[in-house]
Amino acid sequence: MAKEEIGAVDVVADGELDSATTVAEAIQAIIEEFDVQPVLFVGSGLPRRYMGAPDWEGALRYALDTVGNRAQPYSYFVQKFGDDKVRIGTAIADLIFEWAWSDGRERFDPALFQGTDRHVFMKSIVAEHLNKITPSDRRGLAAEYSEEISALRDIRPHAIITTNYDSMIELIFEGYEPIVGRGVLRYDLNSFGEIFHIHGMTEDPQSLVLTSADYENWHKQSRYFAAKLLTYFVEHPVFIFGYGLGDPNVRTLLQDIGRIVADESGLVGNVAQVVWHAELKAGPWQSEVAIDDEDDGRQYRLRVFNVSSLKEVFELLSARHELKQVNPALLRALAARLMKLTRKDIPRGTVEVDYTTLEKVAQDDEQLPRMLGLTLADTDNKTHPFTLTQVADELKLKGWNALNPVIRKIKDEKGIDLRASDNCYHERIKTGKKSATRKWSHDAVGLFCNVLAGKEYKLRD
Repeated sequence: MAKEEIGAVDVVADGELDSATTVAEAIQAIIEEFDVQPVLFVGSGLPRRYMGAPDWEGALRYALDTVGNRAQPYSYFVQKFGDDKVRIGTAIADLIFEWAWSDGRERFDPALFQGTDRHVFMKSIVAEHLNKITPSDRRGLAAEYSEEISALRDIRPHAIITTNYDSMIELIFEGYEPIVGRGVLRYDLNSFGEIFHIHGMTEDPQSLVLTSADYENWHKQSRYFAAKLLTYFVEHPVFIFGYGLGDPNVRTLLQDIGRIVADESGLVGNVAQVVWHAELKAGPWQSEVAIDDEDDGRQYRLRVFNVSSLKEVFELLSARHELKQVNPALLRALAARLMKLTRKDIPRGTVEVDYTTLEKVAQDDEQLPRMLGLTLADTDNKTHPFTLTQVADELKLKGWNALNPVIRKIKDEKGIDLRASDNCYHERIKTGKKSATRKWSHDAVGLFCNVLAGKEYKLRD
């Protein structure tokens, strides 16, 4: 990957993107259709940027150098296996295995010789190196990017998904809980503030996905991971940072997600990749990346936003003010206690239940926040209670993308763009310094229903 880019694009295709729409407007259009925080999909580009972590090839080179002069140079493995880093990594892991059981034995913890994973020696080398270069707190990250890192922290994402092994993300998002490897499959996703290390983490070197056997095993389980994470990909905007989408398992995961959430054209409308370039003479621009599904021959498309400032993108995604001071650990504890209360304590009769109070809480949106010590920031959602996703749910449509053609049809037939102003159908509600969300009324639901049914309709003032 070139040094001047963070997240290179594998395949760029001409899409149906409106050339008049700026990147900032396009990003805003994605996030404002959801009344929830985004999910971030974070790759190795960010640890390289903020703490000088190695990329995939760099990690393999470092592990190989540990063996010393007894090993063939890295170029030997490139000539033998081409650019297939999985096969290169497996060959290096086999070489390190032989070295560990001979001259390199004193280099490793004796416990590593007791298990069945012969590749754990290379994994431990990589894990030790990443732990060594990871600072103890956020202040140790690259000072030149301090403002950018602060803007990233202010996003307060609902969750983070990553294939990174290191713990840099935990330094930025304090209070977020790391969930490692297969732990994702057992975890209850009805919470907030998790970091899913789906390829393992340095605290458990054996969990790292590095060699052919690891990838084959992960591939067998990828659809379980996709099904487990589906809630995030359906109900949240998802932004991809620091990836070139070349990792075979990331592409497999996105293929599985695409089968479920892509629209008829193959577009996964709420998932977008952000690619950083050191310089863009023409300014930020949009493109698409195509991911082929070998199983059914379909092609899934993601939007790609090419930018020269990650800080500006992070600020667009920044959390609304009332969310910035929420402690993720406290929210998880409250959710866990509520789950225990409803699943165990009440059915077993170990607590007294005041159903009058519970009914009041269930029917009044303001009662539960008050009980939890939270103050509602505004009450602007009275006349326009729906996000576009919720409107689609009301109309039994598959996702908010299905309503975009309806809104365009109204514009073409009546000459009025409902999104261009606040009106009885639509309202743009400001949620922060640079963020807003679009909300829709019951009148909008009725209007869209008539348009979809081919009935005559009139627009109200």
